[in-house]
Amino acid sequence: MTKEHDLQNEIRLHVAREHLGTLFRANVGQGWTGKVQRMHLTPDTNTILLVNPRPFSTGLPVGFPDLFGFVPVTITPDMVGRQVAVFAAVEVKQKHGRVSSRQQAMLGFLQEQGARAGVARSVDDAARILSGEGVADAKHTATGRIK
Repeated sequence: MTKEHDLQNEIRLHVAREHLGTLFRANVGQGWTGKVQRMHLTPDTNTILLVNPRPFSTGLPVGFPDLFGFVPVTITPDMVGRQVAVFAAVEVKQKHGRVSSRQQAMLGFLQEQGARAGVARSVDDAARILSGEGVADAKHTATGRIK
């Protein structure tokens, strides 16, 4: 019997290989973070001592699917007037927060696939991204493309 994690990887690879869409793995759960004081890893036992430990959540709600993403769809005449979901991604930064090159690349990739994606430094920025209007940013033009 195939492990669920192995099946998820098989599905993601098949979807990519056959150009059926793009799927990402979502991890839902809770863990601990803090300063590592001591770490002892062996094949049998792993021990990590954290100073100032605090719980953190992945941020995804319980029940969120294992895989999520988008499928490019060409709108045909019989689809006009139908509601179609559009993938959206908002990278939130403070006024002077830096967008990493990896974040820029991901936003660019998502935009090229037709997703509404961009950097929001305010609630109004997020609303413009979701509306499809886009956001002007130091590294992105109004359409969200990297300069």
